[in-house]
Amino acid sequence: MRSHLSPLVLLLSFLACLPAGAWTLTGRVSAVVSGDTIKVVDDRKVQHTVRLAGLDAPEKFQAHGQRSLDSLRELVFQRGVVVDIPGNNKSTPRRGKVLVQGMHVNLEQLQRGMAWYDRAQVRDVPVADREAYAAAEAEARQQRVGLWRDPRPIPPWEYRQGRRK
Repeated sequence: MRSHLSPLVLLLSFLACLPAGAWTLTGRVSAVVSGDTIKVVDDRKVQHTVRLAGLDAPEKFQAHGQRSLDSLRELVFQRGVVVDIPGNNKSTPRRGKVLVQGMHVNLEQLQRGMAWYDRAQVRDVPVADREAYAAAEAEARQQRVGLWRDPRPIPPWEYRQGRRK
């Protein structure tokens, strides 16, 4: 005897698998603040600041900071984006996975060598993407692209710490 699940039961089953409180932001990128931060205006004309989850890009006045910003601007500025924001994300600005016409922008920045994979923020990265982020950073390092052209690039968290002293 075959059982037939109603579409409602299937939908509820699917929704139960999603992280609690996860949400999706759609809109147009109005500004690129840095190599890992954008401003998105939604359809209600509300502006949201979004950090690319799992990334830490060089600071504006740090080596490669402007190149990282320019790379992200090329990918997203004035384009429609979809941002998947995990439910556990209570930070401001929000951290999320940014997509432009199906292209995974976070991953692209790592592949271009424009940011570090920030393992300190791993909770904001979907489990399915963590291995890809680590591999993208490792490949960029090995190929010496972007910031990895430098023999010892200074991670932004160390740069920020040095500026506070």
